[in-house]
Amino acid sequence: MTDKATLHTIAKLVPAGSRVLDLGCGDGALLDYLQRERGCSGYGIEIADENVLACVKRGVNVIQANLDAGLTIFEDDTFD
Repeated sequence: MTDKATLHTIAKLVPAGSRVLDLGCGDGALLDYLQRERGCSGYGIEIADENVLACVKRGVNVIQANLDAGLTIFEDDTFD
């Protein structure tokens, strides 16, 4: 997801300063945009090696995990 208009449209739905969990975050473009433009923080969850690497290069916090295994690593109410 790199289309700036799409990123902007989605970002308008996320309150500034939110704690975001981006499931299946791909290359981290959305979370990167939210961090820069909306002051958000958070993590991306991604399984594909190349996408995890892209997230790291963007400076996005990413965890390589299979969503089918659950998200027990996070406490309740960690994210908005």
